[in-house]
Amino acid sequence: MEGSEVKKKPGLTTGVLKEVSRSFYLSLRFLPKAFRAPVSLGYLLARASDTIADAGDWTVEERRELLAAFVDWINGGERFALPEAPGLSDGERVLLSRLDECVAGLQELPEWQQESVRKVVGIITEGQRWDLDRFESEGVVGLEGDGELRHYTYQVAGCVGEFWTEIGFGVDPGFARASPEEMMAWGRDYGRSLQLINILRDVPEDWENGRCYLPGGGNKEGLLAERQRWIEEARDGLERAGRYAEALNGSRLRFATVLPALIGRETLDRLERADWNAWEARVKVRRRNVYRLIFKAIRFALFQSARSSRMCGV
Repeated sequence: MEGSEVKKKPGLTTGVLKEVSRSFYLSLRFLPKAFRAPVSLGYLLARASDTIADAGDWTVEERRELLAAFVDWINGGERFALPEAPGLSDGERVLLSRLDECVAGLQELPEWQQESVRKVVGIITEGQRWDLDRFESEGVVGLEGDGELRHYTYQVAGCVGEFWTEIGFGVDPGFARASPEEMMAWGRDYGRSLQLINILRDVPEDWENGRCYLPGGGNKEGLLAERQRWIEEARDGLERAGRYAEALNGSRLRFATVLPALIGRETLDRLERADWNAWEARVKVRRRNVYRLIFKAIRFALFQSARSSRMCGV
């Protein structure tokens, strides 16, 4: 059209995904093509439900109802209209405006992949609804025991490791050298550890907002003491993440899978050294260090590929 420019929408698995999660986008872009579509759509739908659950301008009851309607929609129910929610990031606003495309993309997947995506999003939204209910009271609300935290990290992330494994073996029976049962267990622990790292990073901010995910952390001193125990549990999960990545067939898969674990280990190292003030300022891995970890992930992926070739007599 003369005198104007027509802007093309960014692709769901390129522009939108990059805006809502740059770290996940780094991994996803290297996945084999057959693996990429269901994993991308699963992530975007889960990210949309997370945005709905966290949108503070809606009441808790509104968020519960919207999450229920959202799950019903992706399971084949009627589309629902999201009310305006100020305070969202640009990427979140774009994602919510393009949910129709996400659901349409889901319906184009093979039936078994649709079922896998719907199952994992359903488990995640159960965890998000539990989170809304658990922390609804006034004042600082804490968890009663370790079991609550472990179950929550499974619901919002451990199930993602299972989903990743289910898609992997469904796309390629030679997905990994370990058994599906081993990969499911390692993938579940991997996902839980990544969520635990997210929780550990956000403890001071959550505390200010009346939430305490670390059992036994009734004050700052208690939180610092509890932090080390959960850092160790997260490290154990990342050790199993390493086994998971080593067992994968294909350097692209190994790279995409090991990179979040490497970033997670670096984050735990920084958390372990942080006093309360540094923790409160938010612990994060700087971009230059992410580039270093990318090269480390590439070396890991290629080394394992060469090792696999030698084992096969190539």
